[in-house]
Amino acid sequence: MTEIIATVGMVMNDRVTGTKYRIIYISNEKVVVCKMEDTKLILLEYDQELIIQFLAQDGVELYQDESKVFDISSFTDSVRSKYEENRKIMYEIEKEYGPDYMELMGRKKKKVLYEIMEKYHISKSKIWRIIRNYLQSGMREYSLLDQKVFVLQNKKEKRYSKKPGKQSKYLESAGIIVTEDIKEIFDWGIKEYKSGRWKSFQSVYVHMMRVYFSSTDVIDGEQTIRLKPESERPTFYQFYYYAHKRLTRKEINRIKTSAEQQRNDHRLLLSDSLDGVKGPGDLVEIDACEVDISLVSEVNPEKTVGRPVVYFMIDVYTRIILAVSVSFDNNSALGITNLFLNLSDNKHEYCARYGITYTGDDIWPSNIIPRRVRVDRGAEFKGKEFDRLCIELGIEKQIVPGAMGSLKGVVEQSFHRLQSEQREHIENHGLIEKRYDSHHHKEASLNIRQYTAMVINYVLNHNQTYNEYYRTTKNMQQKQIKPIPALLWKYGVERYGHPRPISDIEQYRYRLLSPVKAKISRRGIEYKKLWYFPSDDDELLRKMFELGNKREVFIVRIDKRYVGAVYYEKAGKLAKVPLNTRMVGNQEFENYTLKEWEDYLKSRREMDARGRVYNHNVKAYAQGVNESIVAASIAKRQMAVSDEKSIREEREKEKQRVSRQGKIEIAKNLEVQNQQLQIAEDDRGKKNKRYDDMNADDAMERFWEMEELKDDEEEF
Repeated sequence: MTEIIATVGMVMNDRVTGTKYRIIYISNEKVVVCKMEDTKLILLEYDQELIIQFLAQDGVELYQDESKVFDISSFTDSVRSKYEENRKIMYEIEKEYGPDYMELMGRKKKKVLYEIMEKYHISKSKIWRIIRNYLQSGMREYSLLDQKVFVLQNKKEKRYSKKPGKQSKYLESAGIIVTEDIKEIFDWGIKEYKSGRWKSFQSVYVHMMRVYFSSTDVIDGEQTIRLKPESERPTFYQFYYYAHKRLTRKEINRIKTSAEQQRNDHRLLLSDSLDGVKGPGDLVEIDACEVDISLVSEVNPEKTVGRPVVYFMIDVYTRIILAVSVSFDNNSALGITNLFLNLSDNKHEYCARYGITYTGDDIWPSNIIPRRVRVDRGAEFKGKEFDRLCIELGIEKQIVPGAMGSLKGVVEQSFHRLQSEQREHIENHGLIEKRYDSHHHKEASLNIRQYTAMVINYVLNHNQTYNEYYRTTKNMQQKQIKPIPALLWKYGVERYGHPRPISDIEQYRYRLLSPVKAKISRRGIEYKKLWYFPSDDDELLRKMFELGNKREVFIVRIDKRYVGAVYYEKAGKLAKVPLNTRMVGNQEFENYTLKEWEDYLKSRREMDARGRVYNHNVKAYAQGVNESIVAASIAKRQMAVSDEKSIREEREKEKQRVSRQGKIEIAKNLEVQNQQLQIAEDDRGKKNKRYDDMNADDAMERFWEMEELKDDEEEF
């Protein structure tokens, strides 16, 4: 069978009829497309061969249309809330009717769809509109937003002169405007609420008022805490409303439920790791491991910097490693972010960055979003950032109980194998052993870049390794499918269809990249002493020219794994600004991580500080020498200069003395040369007749006698 060259999300355009179709699903047998530019949802299912024949026609074109990048944090609370609700709705629909969505067609009763409508209190027309927009866009997230926001998002934020919303019936002036500072205080209150099951919103609100909205008065010699008037502090309902926008009912129930009950509610009673797993990309496991090796600083190899942390994302069905992250950040949201960024990385470019050649296309898949993720109770997995990623990406999070690592044994075993296979190579080179005579800190020789290359090599090797412990199915055995992760992935895709792709890779990366404050001027964009130059953006170049030497704040986003480029949003696209490698001091750091660059800057600042001390010592010594010279000249001075005439006479005598001294030196050099020539001539048996018997001192004395006689004659 001829393989289809199209991918999910692409557009098929029939230029003869003017009809456009969006590809939303591809398997080894069928292709599902959604009719675009239609007010109703129309899904069509075709055999692959028919699609291939259709694409071969002259009047048909296949292309990838443009996407839109947006920053959800820049929108209002109502827009953001509606977007999050639409995401939850589509996640539940996708879970039930995806990935081909064909069950949405026909007159058959759709029980789950009606349950979702009742759950979110939305109409039939609205839920179909959400589905239609989502599928027609190629399952891109911007379709879940009101498209008017892209027109209005650049307008200035509305500034309130008084508290918006419904006013109190009983208090004339109650509540204040909820600014960004007030939101930070509310976030503190939410954190306080989540810290214990016994705490209520009321008790937390009172505590928050005492801390942030109170004053201390002295009455009858005693200090008394008084809350500020109602008009100078937020109301309870303002805090309550804000907290419920940030917390789901499920989160609140989890916070207020005992650990024992949570274990009973969420425990995975699985007889096998593959039980309930529906092909590649359905369920992944994520975990972090602090590796038993000490590394050295790349900036200063003489300094030991400690143990690295490795993050793995492993597909349960195939055992293939989908993503990896290596850093010094333990229990950090940054490690998780880097892991999800690696899902979207071009693996050829990623491997080349660390000096590894990757030639295959099926060994290490890219552009995958898992449907479910299984994690432990680590701090990074319980944080807001990970929850936000799961919600926005439509990933169901499964947390295993504490001290039960066997429930995510796939990724646990991968870490064991990683350290076991690397042990023989790093022994006596930083390997940490639990022995009294271990000298791993002194023996350390690898830096984090070199160790990352070793981890990448392990990933490529793992994905091609035969797994004799993998329980193959009857169908696998009949088709002689070897239990090799890369082959299992290919088999699973053919059998169950392609995993959910990153439909909008630019928006995906924009969400994960870290926003930072840079400076822009005529030299380019500067961030942490690194300079970036946007050579292909005429509008930005014009702005740089107008700024001249002035510097202006410019918000960009950066991939902390790679300082070779920064990114910014431009007209709904993710614009890339590369590092200016023509500027001295930039090129050699192009492949550095942000942490490595910050370490270099720190090292350079330390060197500069020592350099300033060194310069002070050098200058102090030079000043002392100058003072000694001046003091010696004063001691030798015999008489004071009385008049201008004597100055001229003494100056002339000094010139003659210096000149005479110079000529004597020249004569001595000539004598040495004559002696050398004489020796050379004598060796050849010849006599030197060009010079008389008078030596150089006698000749110079006779010369100066004659000069003095001439001077006497001229004066006479």
